[in-house]
Amino acid sequence: GTSGPTPGTSGTTPGTSGTTPGTVPTGTPGGTLRVGLVGSTNDILDGQFIVAKADQARLLTGWEALVVYDESFNISYEHGLAEEIETKAADNYVIRLKEGIEFHNGKTVTAEDLIYSFNRRLDPDLGLAPALVELLDANGLTKVDDRTVELKLLKPAVTFITGLAEYIATVVPVDYARFDGDVANQIGTGPFMVQSFTPGAESVHVKNPNYWGSGLPYLDEVQIIDFADAQALVNALTSGEVDAAVDIPFAQVATVEGDSNLKILESAAGSWLVITMAIDQAPFDDVRVRQAMRLIPDREEMVARVLSGHGRVANDMYGVFDACYPTDIPQRVQDIEGAMALLAEAGQEGLTIDLFAPDDTAGLPELIAVFADQAKAAGVTVNAQVLDGGTYWGDEYTKRTFATSFWGTRPYLNQVAAGSLKASTYPETHWPPADSNFVELYDQALAEPDDAARCEIIHDMQMEEYENGGNLIPFFNNLIDATAANVQGFVARPNVLNLDHYGRGFKNIWFGS
Repeated sequence: GTSGPTPGTSGTTPGTSGTTPGTVPTGTPGGTLRVGLVGSTNDILDGQFIVAKADQARLLTGWEALVVYDESFNISYEHGLAEEIETKAADNYVIRLKEGIEFHNGKTVTAEDLIYSFNRRLDPDLGLAPALVELLDANGLTKVDDRTVELKLLKPAVTFITGLAEYIATVVPVDYARFDGDVANQIGTGPFMVQSFTPGAESVHVKNPNYWGSGLPYLDEVQIIDFADAQALVNALTSGEVDAAVDIPFAQVATVEGDSNLKILESAAGSWLVITMAIDQAPFDDVRVRQAMRLIPDREEMVARVLSGHGRVANDMYGVFDACYPTDIPQRVQDIEGAMALLAEAGQEGLTIDLFAPDDTAGLPELIAVFADQAKAAGVTVNAQVLDGGTYWGDEYTKRTFATSFWGTRPYLNQVAAGSLKASTYPETHWPPADSNFVELYDQALAEPDDAARCEIIHDMQMEEYENGGNLIPFFNNLIDATAANVQGFVARPNVLNLDHYGRGFKNIWFGS
């Protein structure tokens, strides 16, 4: 992809932005925010689907979910389109939309749009939310009135409302389709409307004059500009070509912090980078090889070398903020002798293998380099292969034997649906094995209304992934972005996504003095 930003300035409207105690900050209206990130010609624009981080940023500008996670990862209606979601039973929900919300084209959001939005995510030809297909079909959606829909699930799912907080679970208008060259149909409810999109170069988003959020957004325009690599992105930030940059390389944080024209935005949450092993492909179809790989890392050293200290050690398990996260499972530590013994048992001593990472996600190239270095002690030769993001997230994504990925935090069962089932949206490890009862446990947990009983089931699921799984999760990484000093409204707080959840579509952002 090319990395040329569009000429233009990001001026600020004269005025001050102060906060009165107990009130929401009032931003200064006007200006164009130029957001830089690493992207490629494979970038997509779809109100209900993403592959890489560039896609996340663009989705958030224009489309919104029914509910969201707050900074404690509880369900909140503040930024969502739902006024209320009533749980009649674990398999029966009633969703009521806020009154008077309009799409970018001025059409009121109705129950028909909500039904279409669910049906589009259920469409097997699109493959947007395969795990949702296990829970819901078109027959389960009933219009109650103009802004109310009742859902009858195929089976009980206590996670259903948290699933609606996924940022890709948005409301789109009837007949919405993915960008295919014309932005005219890229209609959502979000604070900005797509004016233009050139994959690999940039997109331009203009203020939605009908936005339902009172007085928002402040900015007139957001430009999301692709750069070929992280170094080009940091150069653009330091030279003033962009006002905000997504994913600052961990090793460069101190340099950016030393520049008085810039400020770092750091979010410590449950985000994780992962080395993924396809459990149905050799050599990882032998559980002993998977177990050996997870004994190789010195996790403390990884936090220091990969993250420059901006994170904390993890234990090959995700969902750290879930109330059911197991605290009794011992922390896995480096055991080179144990790894070598397992490899010898499996007939894989002296293993040589390629490990892939994309160049567009901070920490992943460094992760495979450090893992390759640490693996030498176990007699394992890891060929660290860094690919451009466009290639990495293309057709081979989820098919490679030994690869990497990135995830924001979410509740455990929602993460299982996203990545740890054969029917997941992103089945990176091809989990679970054929002889496992993991899916049965998952269904039991979904249907279990009692929290303590559900946590016991989740404990068993986590234990199986901990002992036999294909995820090597060495740490939880902080999300680190940067902005120009005059950019206001981004808050450093726990989040699923970079740049303060992209400023909830950049609606909360303004230019100060």
